Amino acid sequence: MEMVIVPVSGYSYLGVRFVPRRVFLNLSCDCKCELRKEGGEYGVVLAAPSSKMGSPRRPFLIAAVACAFLLGNAPEKALAANSPSAFVESVIYSNKIAIFSKSYCPYSLRAKRIFSELEEQPYVVELDLRDDGYKIQEVLLDMVGRRTVPQVFVNGKHIGGSDDLQASVQNGQLKSLLSKP
Repeated sequence: MEMVIVPVSGYSYLGVRFVPRRVFLNLSCDCKCELRKEGGEYGVVLAAPSSKMGSPRRPFLIAAVACAFLLGNAPEKALAANSPSAFVESVIYSNKIAIFSKSYCPYSLRAKRIFSELEEQPYVVELDLRDDGYKIQEVLLDMVGRRTVPQVFVNGKHIGGSDDLQASVQNGQLKSLLSKP
């Protein structure tokens, strides 16, 4: 049995690009079976003979089951849930204060100190201590246009870096954001 995977077209889910796939299985009985993964968020595997099959349907069924196993309907959600972009969104929207930081960065230390002085406890992601830190920085670049640290979010709103945080303290914007539930 020969399998060829051909990308068809792409779409986005939670900011992550996925490519539905089309698989052609050349079976030993001279039948060809086309299996496609299509659909939106929940994707569906479709199986169809791509040439006239004749009477033996068993190879077609085997191919359909193989494709359902290979392509599945759940990998997109699992991949999205484990992706750096899903992690970033989860951190931002699940925490009152989120800081994407590097442990050695003086600007990151300054941002953490500001919240300490305000007696607030931010959720801190130390990018230099994570294997996927560089991927998270790329996601931040896509989201906010910056890959520098720190990147501070309060109640899901992007504040910016250390200087932006200091300015928001001085103009009262941070206090108003922190007072929201």
